[in-house]
Amino acid sequence: MGRCSGAWLAGLWLLSLSSAVLALPSDRQQPIYIEADEVEIDDARGVSIYRGNVHYRQGTTELIADEATVYSERRKLKKLVAKGNPARYSTLPEGEQDKMTAEALTIIYFADREVYEFRGKAHLRQRDNEFYGAFITYDALREWVSARKAEDGSDRVRVILVPEDKRSQPQPGVVPPQGRSAERSAQGARPVE
Repeated sequence: MGRCSGAWLAGLWLLSLSSAVLALPSDRQQPIYIEADEVEIDDARGVSIYRGNVHYRQGTTELIADEATVYSERRKLKKLVAKGNPARYSTLPEGEQDKMTAEALTIIYFADREVYEFRGKAHLRQRDNEFYGAFITYDALREWVSARKAEDGSDRVRVILVPEDKRSQPQPGVVPPQGRSAERSAQGARPVE
């Protein structure tokens, strides 16, 4: 197991196994840039842990987290788990003009299925459409989204779907979400910086 400070080793390691990490087809041809305060690599177990102000960028895709763990098998990405307060993700989907942004306490990406899970105070936004909930799943292959409230009944699911001809215009009579989500909605989604 190796341990070192800085991002240069992290970048080399990730280049070998994760051109697919949270990157859409157009982004996969772009260089990967990663910065972290430290990285710990256990090649035998196929686990790499990036800690401290983790910044990942490849093309239009960005991930910011306090910690990111990459699981691989034979140097092929299997899963990525990013944690933060919150962890933030953004990308420009193929054929779209607006970035999709997401944030949650934990973001999990399952590479073999191209499924993303956003856990804990999750918020997913594209254009003016938004999903809020304790748990949101996005299946990129099926273009399918599922959301649910927390087990204790808090953080209920809230969905805002704006008709195509009404996008980016104030919506009279629309009641914004309540609680922490309302603060985020009032400020607009915070894109990954």
